Amino acid sequence: MTSMRHPAIMRTERILALLLATSMLICLIPTATAGSAPTNGGAYNVSTDETWNIGSELDAIVTVEAGATLTIATDYILPVGASITVAEGGTLRVEDGSLTGGDFPQVVRMTPNAPTSLVAHSSVATGAFSLRIVAPSGIDMSGWSVAWDDIPAQDMSGEVHEINFSSPKDDFQLNFSLNPGSFTDLVIDHLEIDEAGSMTSTPAYLAEPFNCRIAGEYGTKFPLTIAGSAHFENSAITGADVMITGAVTTTDADFMASGPLYVRGEGSSLMMTGGTIKMSSDDHDVDADGMATLGLTNSGLEGTGGLIDLWERNIEQQEIHIPIGAECTGGYCVEYSIHDFGPGETTIQRFNVDGVALVPARTVEIGTCIDSNCSVWSESAEIEITNFRTAWNLGVGMDSWSDGVMVPLPWDVSTFEILPHLDHPVISVDSVNIPSETGDIGRSIPVEITVTNSGTETAAIFMRCNIAGTSNYADMTPTYSAMVLDAGETETLSANWTYSTQGEAGLDCYVEEPFQFIDSTPFITKNVANSTRGDGEIATVSWDNAVLDDDSSILLMLAGLGLTVIIGLVVAIRFATAESEDDREIDYESSDDDRVDRFAEMMDEEDEDDES
Repeated sequence: MTSMRHPAIMRTERILALLLATSMLICLIPTATAGSAPTNGGAYNVSTDETWNIGSELDAIVTVEAGATLTIATDYILPVGASITVAEGGTLRVEDGSLTGGDFPQVVRMTPNAPTSLVAHSSVATGAFSLRIVAPSGIDMSGWSVAWDDIPAQDMSGEVHEINFSSPKDDFQLNFSLNPGSFTDLVIDHLEIDEAGSMTSTPAYLAEPFNCRIAGEYGTKFPLTIAGSAHFENSAITGADVMITGAVTTTDADFMASGPLYVRGEGSSLMMTGGTIKMSSDDHDVDADGMATLGLTNSGLEGTGGLIDLWERNIEQQEIHIPIGAECTGGYCVEYSIHDFGPGETTIQRFNVDGVALVPARTVEIGTCIDSNCSVWSESAEIEITNFRTAWNLGVGMDSWSDGVMVPLPWDVSTFEILPHLDHPVISVDSVNIPSETGDIGRSIPVEITVTNSGTETAAIFMRCNIAGTSNYADMTPTYSAMVLDAGETETLSANWTYSTQGEAGLDCYVEEPFQFIDSTPFITKNVANSTRGDGEIATVSWDNAVLDDDSSILLMLAGLGLTVIIGLVVAIRFATAESEDDREIDYESSDDDRVDRFAEMMDEEDEDDES
């Protein structure tokens, strides 16, 4: 007997199976404790919005992914190895919280040959006390001296310099100076106040340093990399290595021992209102490149001060590009003078090799702020073209192109294409006109070549022609047609073409390119033109052997007959002359007698005339 199960029971079983499978899948999904930061030291990706406000340690390699926002609203210590990266499209917000490196550098480096000081917080002592100036282990402070109030300076040596006081003293300033003839470095780890064995220690970076920097090698900053966006408000970031390639805004946020904050790349920005940036490891608190956007001026922001500038723009080596090679008669084809270069506003000389001139890395902007009053120096460098030549203007008496042109040197490019800012010729071979449809082999026909210089400088160019569709030179007179074209000028030159083969042939005429051109495109808009005739269509010439017409034949025949007659007459006269000479030889004597008798008669006639 077969048992039947009730339909409702069967549906319930299916639902229970589905719920069981769903719960098993949910168990496989990774979870994070709500409100707490990860502490396992591994990678942690924030892919959805999270807020961390529980716990005191953040030990993970954190990445805030695109589309997600991480909000930190409490105080966290980040041990060595921990980091935070905000990917493009991700967002970090630190509000009423703090991030502090667990092993960040706290040692201060003094600046030689400048007023340099720390403040001793001695007011904690109520009686006699000792002040100890302590260097990092293994560091000798010899070569430096310390002074305070009106007390003569004391030379320091070893790792610890101790000063004893017999009575309480308010907080006071310690002034450090490099002794004459010394070249040593001075770093200080901390100051100690010892009152009868009761010890108070102040890290040097918190002893109100003036004209000092963080000695970055004495510790490890945690990486804070922002490629997306971040906002810090009423918060503190201490001991971070900050790299900004995205957008960061702050309101009353403090950055301690985290400078310089690096701002790099197109689209990067740092906009700060209020707050502080203290104790940089360089001589500026913010280090931006030429493309970054900064909003730090007169915003209530307080920097380290003294010799430490609030910000600098520092750019890497640049390249000036122009498509001209280096070989020209007498030197480089292209040479520059760069005026008002760098903070020293000097002039440097540069030349291009294979189309590139190198401009050294430099500082292009310095922002110094005291009590929210900021002064900004900005570079205004200009490039002067002192020589710009190719084979087109190497002739005697021809000027350099762009002579006297001044071009601003930009900050925000690593490669500067300068040619669009310069004067130079632009050549176009407009047409090659051959009026004749036919030609006699071995005889020349006229050719007209029209060329235009649409540029802004003169060029002395040479034209050459090939048999159309081949690389064979055409027999032209002159072989090379020289032209000097002023800016904006169009000229037509005449040449003669001779061909030695029967058949159809045309011409391709082109301008000879100077070998200095790396890229001729900016200088030649149309390099070659095909032969045409009147209507602009490509034309050829029909070459054949010379054929004479009827009139020419008659003229040649008459000329031949005339020549025959002339030859016959010459021959007849020759024969007649020969016979006469024979007769003269036979009658030579009688001929002489006749000439004598006649001469006598002429004499007698002359005498008779005289008598009468």
